[in-house]
Amino acid sequence: MPFALAILLGLLALCPAIVTVGGPVIPYFIPLLLAAGLILVSLKLAPGEAEHMSTVISRPFVLAAAFPAVLMIVQILPLSFLANPVWTSVNPGFTRGVFGSISVDIGATAVALVSYLSAVGMVALAAAVAINRDRAESLLIGATAVTVFISVASLLRDLFGLNVLAMRDEARDCACLGVTLTAACAMLVFERHETRRSGTSKTRKKFPVAMAACLIAFVICAAAVWATRAGSLAFAAGSGFLTFIAIVAIRRWALGRLGAAAIGVTAAVIATALMGVAAGDPDPRFAFVKKDPVAIELTQRILNDAPFFGDGAGTFPALLPVYQTVNAGSRDAVTAAAKLSIEMGKAMLWAAVLAASFAVFILLRGAARRGRDSFYSAAAGACLVTLMNLAFISVGIFGPAMVLLSAAIFGLGLIQSKGRAGNLGQG
Repeated sequence: MPFALAILLGLLALCPAIVTVGGPVIPYFIPLLLAAGLILVSLKLAPGEAEHMSTVISRPFVLAAAFPAVLMIVQILPLSFLANPVWTSVNPGFTRGVFGSISVDIGATAVALVSYLSAVGMVALAAAVAINRDRAESLLIGATAVTVFISVASLLRDLFGLNVLAMRDEARDCACLGVTLTAACAMLVFERHETRRSGTSKTRKKFPVAMAACLIAFVICAAAVWATRAGSLAFAAGSGFLTFIAIVAIRRWALGRLGAAAIGVTAAVIATALMGVAAGDPDPRFAFVKKDPVAIELTQRILNDAPFFGDGAGTFPALLPVYQTVNAGSRDAVTAAAKLSIEMGKAMLWAAVLAASFAVFILLRGAARRGRDSFYSAAAGACLVTLMNLAFISVGIFGPAMVLLSAAIFGLGLIQSKGRAGNLGQG
């Protein structure tokens, strides 16, 4: 499937353009390219690969992925008995008016639904392409290269003041993922070196060069996180990186239950640290934010008024004119957790946290059980840990570049969390 791989890498190549150039045009290419990639995959996917996908991507994953889409459709439907009656009284405050549905902006929710389905499609495309070991390597390297490129742009912005970023929060979140992805690339290089020690001298000479490249890439991503001067971002990046290192240590030294206990202790320390930081704030969705107090207060007021089913996916900009003063400069929620609670309902946030925690467990368990190539699912699980922390720190993870990148990483890790028995050429 070389053409499907090319489309997948092309989609990832859009991420730096989205973050640096911005604008509403580039994200519109995503559904078109995804559709082309999925059509190619459906035509070229071998029966054995299709069977492997159906084994790995089980019914619980499908049902979990379908639930947000169903909720968005319900938000769009003209179900007046579920609509928030408060918005009827302030109908003139909305640009397009309110039409008796849960969503206060049906068009924005429809666009959000398309974006969500695109993310699900990206997971499926990445999983189908990455069944093959060589293609999985290309996908990991491509995703890592994207984070390094964006990290360079972030460094130019934070260290030298160059205006090269259209989406600053999203760029910083990408750098956090890059810390783990560069470590995964280093493990890829090391494992391939171990299995090819009997190769030619030319092959052996490439090993230090490749490892040096991984080290440089790691330093760039770590420096981009450091340059933000934000301890919360460093914590998010570090939590994912340490999770990856813990899984690698368990695999390399066959620590077994002792290793599992070590991960449990590490997780307990992280949870304790988080609770300690959040102790001064009654709402964890704002406990780790150091932004403008006016923006925090604005988001808090919108959140307090949000009904059980939310105000509609993608509708936060439509709510701003109702709450925002003339001189306020906020254009988005301060955290992704608060935004999700406002748009999809407060219960949806904690359902998403539980689903993400379960996905982390599946990925890390798969990494612990695999022989070679365990770093794929380990990296995906570690990146998901970082994303869970970032959800309570910034709103960048809902950006189109972060969604594309995260979906690709998750699809790669999920399909590689289980090896294909009897096929030595596959991961």
